[in-house]
Amino acid sequence: MLLISVALACSINPTETCSDAYEKFVKCFNKEQSEESQTIFCRRFQLYQKHGGLIQPMMDIEREYRPLRKERNVHQKQGVSLNCQNTYCHASNVLKDLSKIYQSVDLREAGLSNPAQQQGNCESCWIFAMTSLMETSIKLQKFDNSQSFWTLTKDISEQFILSNTFGSVQEYCTGSDLMIGFDYFNKNFQTVEVKENYDYSPEAYRSRYQSHTILPPLIEPNLFLKPFQTFTVFGDSAQKTPVVGIHVDDDEIFSKNTVWTIKSYLSRGIAIGAAMHTGSNQDTLNKHDGRTVLNIKCDMQRQYLDHQVTIVGYGRKNGQDVWIIKNSWGPTWAGNGHMFVPIGENSMCTERYAVAIIPKTYDLFSTKPYDMGTHQRGGQFDLDHDNGKMVKKGMEPWLLAVIIVVPIVVIGIAIGVFFMCRQMKRKSTPTTINSPMEYQ
Repeated sequence: MLLISVALACSINPTETCSDAYEKFVKCFNKEQSEESQTIFCRRFQLYQKHGGLIQPMMDIEREYRPLRKERNVHQKQGVSLNCQNTYCHASNVLKDLSKIYQSVDLREAGLSNPAQQQGNCESCWIFAMTSLMETSIKLQKFDNSQSFWTLTKDISEQFILSNTFGSVQEYCTGSDLMIGFDYFNKNFQTVEVKENYDYSPEAYRSRYQSHTILPPLIEPNLFLKPFQTFTVFGDSAQKTPVVGIHVDDDEIFSKNTVWTIKSYLSRGIAIGAAMHTGSNQDTLNKHDGRTVLNIKCDMQRQYLDHQVTIVGYGRKNGQDVWIIKNSWGPTWAGNGHMFVPIGENSMCTERYAVAIIPKTYDLFSTKPYDMGTHQRGGQFDLDHDNGKMVKKGMEPWLLAVIIVVPIVVIGIAIGVFFMCRQMKRKSTPTTINSPMEYQ
């Protein structure tokens, strides 16, 4: 219903001219008109007319993406300090893989992931990935009475981070990386802020940023919060970072062990920071309706990671193993701002980067999954139903099916062959007739 209502609100009909449609689009989404944006809109409106889909607020935006900073200096000489503002700094994995995980996880239905947000024209996807990870971390954290404020559902302010992050990490809406962003946040911020204090409005705050004016936290000092633990940086024992590296070698895709590790984190309720390539697939992505699994080939030699997102679940969609990807293109894009990509296919290069943060009070030695509650499946943007049972490592659902079905089939064939042989034996044996006359 959400998808239909947006299209109706704009009153845009696929039979009308592009100029008429663009005029309605501008009014509907409160856009500024320009020749460039109209050209982009008209090209995508033709796709809408041909293939159907959804009139979305991103239809007039064509970003010039920059590659994310590739990991360097992994093997530093002992005693040489890393500059974590131009190098990926992360800790080694600190959580042991779970021996059993859920067949499927959806952090949205578990109440651990807030709705998708809209980054707009600002290249701030990395900040939205950061806030998504921290919002989930807050929901997993235990608070005493003095900080019960955080037990309520809270949206973290992206604008607070955007406006207060300086240096080589970014130049306001020009892109960066969440790993570098977390390093800056950990070293320079006292706390996160809530959206109700600083709503996201990049243009409104641009002049303040250019004058290097800091946005002060408005929450009470006793509520100040950095919702993560910190660990020793891999390759530099003198530094700390909140970022745990699960897979940061973007020259390789996730192995089966990495997939299990990511699923273990998600089964614990912990979201995953991820990255993807969108530069050559913007038209396809723009009209994606979120109902199907999106599989777009990744050219590992030519396509770099240019956009950061969050993995908030896994399971099966339309019978296919998938990741649930949370984007920052607004709740009207795709499936309420989320999409499904196949596991093991590296669709749009989504299986080349995976990091996480650990909630402040999380027990690092815990081997228990998070209680996800009751599944609420069946919707067009939901995972397929499953029986909710746990799966052992190496015993994924498809393998369980093989283990169960194959012996049954073999036994069935054996029984069939046995009775067939008996029948053939009976037919080949002469029949004895009990009669007083015998042939000699």
